Amino acid sequence: MLLVVGHPSIGAALEALLRIEDRYEVKRAQTLDQVAAGLDGWTPDLAIVDGVLAQSGRTGVVAVPTLVLSGDPQSGRRLAARFVDGRGWLRKDATAEEIQLAIDRALASESGRHSWRIFIVVFVVVLIVAIAMAFYLLGARR
Repeated sequence: MLLVVGHPSIGAALEALLRIEDRYEVKRAQTLDQVAAGLDGWTPDLAIVDGVLAQSGRTGVVAVPTLVLSGDPQSGRRLAARFVDGRGWLRKDATAEEIQLAIDRALASESGRHSWRIFIVVFVVVLIVAIAMAFYLLGARR
């Protein structure tokens, strides 16, 4: 989990909250420029970015599923759309339960995308095998 929050105290509080359950590896940055500078080869499953940073920052540097912290739904949706893989928004004053639900939803939609891709690949492979077998059987009859 990557936290990109400009205010040190808020970032530390969110990080502590996420570490309590010991479900996530958490790294924190204070600016989008720090994200652009690199994360030493580490790729997070999800980023949570303060909407204030998204308004003026280079959102393209966050190339993972992203939730935006915002004060209201309109701003949250607008700012989430600025990210390569914006998965929605989260109130800045969200409870621990709301944060967990938003994270689970964002990560679940990622696994749903992969399962859909897997289904398509399997379907294409089965189709190719069926066509190859049909040609083989038709050729054997001649």
